[in-house]
Amino acid sequence: MIRDDSGSQTSLEGSAEESLLLQIQALGQLPSPSHTALRLFSLLQSPDSGLKEIAAVVKSDPTLTVRLLRLANRPGNGSVRPAVAVEEALVRLGLNAAVHLAAGLSVLDNALTNHDGEVAAYIILCRRSLAAAVVSEWLCGQPGVPAGSAEMFTCALLARVGQLALLRFYPDAYSGFLGNGVRPEELLHLERQHFGVDHVAINTALLHDWGFPGVLVDVIRMAEVGQDDLGTQDRKAIMAQILRASWDIAPHLVDQSCDEVLLPHMRDILVLLGVSQSQEGLQKAATQVRHCWQLWSEDRGLGGTPEENPGAVATGQPGVLGMALFLAPDRPHPEWVTALEGAGYRMQVAPSFEAAARQLSTGQADLLLAAHDAAQREAHAPLLEALVGSHGHAVILLQDQPDEAEQARLLALGIDAVLPCSAGTELLMAQVGRAAQHVRMQMTLEAERASHRRILSQLAVTTRKLHRQTLTDPLTGLANRRMADAFLKRHWAQAERRQTPLGCLLIDLDDFKQINDAHGHDAGDRVLVELAGILKRQVRQEDLAVRLGGDEFLMICPLAREADLEVLCKRLLAAAARLNLETGPLSFSTGIAERDPHVMKTPEDLLRAADQKLMRVKRGR
Repeated sequence: MIRDDSGSQTSLEGSAEESLLLQIQALGQLPSPSHTALRLFSLLQSPDSGLKEIAAVVKSDPTLTVRLLRLANRPGNGSVRPAVAVEEALVRLGLNAAVHLAAGLSVLDNALTNHDGEVAAYIILCRRSLAAAVVSEWLCGQPGVPAGSAEMFTCALLARVGQLALLRFYPDAYSGFLGNGVRPEELLHLERQHFGVDHVAINTALLHDWGFPGVLVDVIRMAEVGQDDLGTQDRKAIMAQILRASWDIAPHLVDQSCDEVLLPHMRDILVLLGVSQSQEGLQKAATQVRHCWQLWSEDRGLGGTPEENPGAVATGQPGVLGMALFLAPDRPHPEWVTALEGAGYRMQVAPSFEAAARQLSTGQADLLLAAHDAAQREAHAPLLEALVGSHGHAVILLQDQPDEAEQARLLALGIDAVLPCSAGTELLMAQVGRAAQHVRMQMTLEAERASHRRILSQLAVTTRKLHRQTLTDPLTGLANRRMADAFLKRHWAQAERRQTPLGCLLIDLDDFKQINDAHGHDAGDRVLVELAGILKRQVRQEDLAVRLGGDEFLMICPLAREADLEVLCKRLLAAAARLNLETGPLSFSTGIAERDPHVMKTPEDLLRAADQKLMRVKRGR
């Protein structure tokens, strides 16, 4: 649910937030897990699936296989020998952690290969996501830290997926916010103010939609909004602290900062975690973290600093198509390479079919040309199926003696062309040219879609702002009467159905007319804003603070009894007493009411009871 601009309360705009998320999703703007990751999620939730089925899906994705093995064999995992089989890696990591890790890495891949906005902003954010994951993995390897490395690696990868979504939907405005280096709480405020939704809300919606564990969703939310306290020694709070520290350290790792800059940050988080480390040990840890970051970043084409490699995945000149070429060692065809280079293709000769496929799937190439024998084709069949399942690129295969049935199967699968290895250069170039034309058509179509999305995103911003104006008080930023009526009606129905408490608190400023007469209406407005600020800070997340009009305010508190409202009233009065206003001490009268199912039949009855109590308090002064 969206909160008001203070971030301190849930508002009725939850339905509007869901509407906006649906708009973004319908426009293809939200990063999402890969087909492989979604299959793994499905298997994980099926009672009939286990290690064997999940391992089979992982093996169909060579890149994921390498990554899981790398994480399972990380330094300091306590294992005597390295895991060499996928099944062993899955057991070591845990099936749940491995599947979530696959989802996190595929979301990063998606963000790198399917963006329309400012490339530099995407690359910087993706670099930092990966760097934060590496740092969190290192922290989880420290003695006594109650968090799994795989789950925290994934949390760090996904902690800012909401920012990636906002970069896609509002590329110009949002990249400006990120570039100004605003503090986290200020960024959340700007997001809600300008877009009506913050990246934490998008994170939560996406992760729940993907079936991500609720406890890890809570950890990410706590880290992003600052709700943690290591003093409690609560596991989620410690995980949130690790996550926030990892993101604090990530920019220094990405920027290749020297030890004088990096080590103090690493030492600070170790101190908070209660881990002692010598200077020599800390320097070794920094070297290890840098090495791990280098391995992961090179795997994703994210090496170097943003200045050294601003385009990252999007390499090459505009309009020049990249060709990933794999030719088995016994099938050299230098004339093909010469002809393709002469036709203007950006050639990338791959050492293996897996490497060529990775270049295609990560956007480093637009076309794949592969020549291999029947045995290799059989081994690569699952990877081929995954490649042709995505759009915007082309795959051409060359076979020794193409069998018509096999050709028909491959073409039906989505392979663009199947040629004999003996094909001449002229035929090969004709087929490549035809496939390249298809790729360029897809690029043109996507560019048009991107243009439409930008227009629709601006329309969504305008609609969102108009919607917010109809539900909020312009002076204080609190909910208005219209919003209060709908909120109260909804929670009244829930209280009736579930037989739960529902309370409200009416607030009326004392001597407000005299304040306006003595100090002017501007001073009176400042008093109203100060009181609204108190309500925002003191209200619970599930409550709603409202300005009814003039100097009258209302707080609607689901699940609150009269005794709870008395405590709230005392907190409000204490906070008001601490204010130092030009108009003098701030005082107000309150009326408290709790829903009585035997007497009250409508929401208006609850408000009427609170108003009657308020009047009695006012008359008694």
